Amino acid sequence: MKLNVSKKIAYSELLIAAMIFTTLIPYIIFNMNYSAVHLFHYVNITMLILAPLGFLSLFYLIDRWECRPIEMLSFYLERGLEPPEDIIAAATIRTLNLPLVHSASILIRYEIIVLLDCLYMGFVADLPLRENIRLGLYAGVGLSIFPLFSFFLTERLLLPVRGILAEKTKNIRIDDSKVIKITTRTRLVAILLATVIAPLIALGELVYRRMSTELGIQLGGIALVQPLMDQMQNMIFTVTGVAIVMAAGIGILLASSISDPLGRIVHVIREIEQGNLKARSHHISNDEIGVMSQSFDRMAQELDRNRAELENLNRNLEFRVTEKTQNLTRAYERLQFSNQNLAVANRELEEANKKLMELDRLKSDFISIVSHELRTPLTSIKAFAELILMKPNMAAERQKKLLGIINTETDRLARLINDILDLTKIEAGKLSWHITKVSIEQVVRDSVSGIQSLADTKSLSLAMKFGQDLPEIPGDRDRLIQVMTNILSNAIKFTPQGGRVQVNVFFEQMDRPRIVVEVSDTGVGIPQSELDHIFEKFHRSGDLLTNTEQGTGLGLSITRQIVEYHGGSIWATSEQGYGSTFTFTLPLDKVWGVDGI
Repeated sequence: MKLNVSKKIAYSELLIAAMIFTTLIPYIIFNMNYSAVHLFHYVNITMLILAPLGFLSLFYLIDRWECRPIEMLSFYLERGLEPPEDIIAAATIRTLNLPLVHSASILIRYEIIVLLDCLYMGFVADLPLRENIRLGLYAGVGLSIFPLFSFFLTERLLLPVRGILAEKTKNIRIDDSKVIKITTRTRLVAILLATVIAPLIALGELVYRRMSTELGIQLGGIALVQPLMDQMQNMIFTVTGVAIVMAAGIGILLASSISDPLGRIVHVIREIEQGNLKARSHHISNDEIGVMSQSFDRMAQELDRNRAELENLNRNLEFRVTEKTQNLTRAYERLQFSNQNLAVANRELEEANKKLMELDRLKSDFISIVSHELRTPLTSIKAFAELILMKPNMAAERQKKLLGIINTETDRLARLINDILDLTKIEAGKLSWHITKVSIEQVVRDSVSGIQSLADTKSLSLAMKFGQDLPEIPGDRDRLIQVMTNILSNAIKFTPQGGRVQVNVFFEQMDRPRIVVEVSDTGVGIPQSELDHIFEKFHRSGDLLTNTEQGTGLGLSITRQIVEYHGGSIWATSEQGYGSTFTFTLPLDKVWGVDGI
């Protein structure tokens, strides 16, 4: 899209100038009664030098300065490119200001040409001062209508450009301070309109000269009519001056009556555009501007009311959104808490399930073990009893040996049943306790004495070591002997031939006074993975099907229950292949209730 604004304006100005030079200038020359020399000089300076100079300045200023931003906009539009925002903003400002700027430029340039023309005619062509002033008055006043025509013509030529910019500048902010305000524009236009009366001065002067000449010819002498002509001349100048002043004043007042309300409305529009919906023009009149002002104020009031309602709706919406968000947050927190509880419960359930599965496995193992342990002695007892019955004449020594085996297997069966009964009673809280003052040294000695035969069978060294001044402790002597017997029997059971079992007993005063008993062996040891489980019910270290050592897995569990009932604790340390150490403690400050509880 090619705008060609500068060329259109330039060609229109050439047309106006041609009309002036073909009508006004010849009329001035005809009425000036120049001599041949003065006419030559005037035509020379005006037509050959000053007029071409004015036309050249017209093309140069329009193309290089006045229309430069518009031509840059046209450069982008011709190539189908999107103009930058700064180019659009500059073109918009120049388009709004160009009619007045161009009119002022024409007025200044051509009045300078008139001034140069008068200077040339006065200094070079020796034109008399009175005639030179008259020449400047004719030319200057006659050319004053040129800017007025240029203003309205430029406004018309810029309409297409303003249509394009109105579409391009919807989202572009321009600097309003660089735009000539409507009040200034209307007042300047009013002044330009008043200058239309200026040619009346030239017309009056020419009429005066023609009447003076004609009256002088008819009356036979100019001196007779000179006073009348001077009076007429003064009247013409006075009337013309008063007309110009009144026209300018009336034009300014009329323009102000239109532009001031419009300027106020534009100011209010800017305020509303910036968000101040309280702004009002408050202009009341019986013309279209008053109607527009009142309609605009009602529109602003309606916008303000709508915005207030919208703000209330937004506040209510924000409150509801906040309330819903809080409810959702609380619901989410409750859900999270429930999920956490569910996760904890799930973990606890999984752990409980694992324990149940482990317990089920242990019970299955226990049933297998108990079945095996019960079947073995029962089979032996039945077999040897049947053998004795079948051979009544059996040798006494042979019969005594078989009865000894039956007695041993019966004791083994009794121990197994007692272990099961003891564990059941402990867990049910129905086991009877006999709490007295007990010497732990005597308990250890009695336990070692009762199990010494097992150690001798495997050629084991069973040693004891006691600390100084061991105090007596409150406890159940029989149950403590059962604890020592279980630990010692396990140590002997898992210690190979020729090994060593050591019992250390000592007193220590740490956070609380207590007796410490350690049972160490040089046996096979316990794997690290088994240490945390050896005190559980039905647990036996090693493979249940291939393990050659006898046991139900209840001994250490019963031992732990008895030690914990006395307020102590028990644990084991081991290094596989190098033996194990079982340690338990018995505090001296446990508070016993009725019946030893």
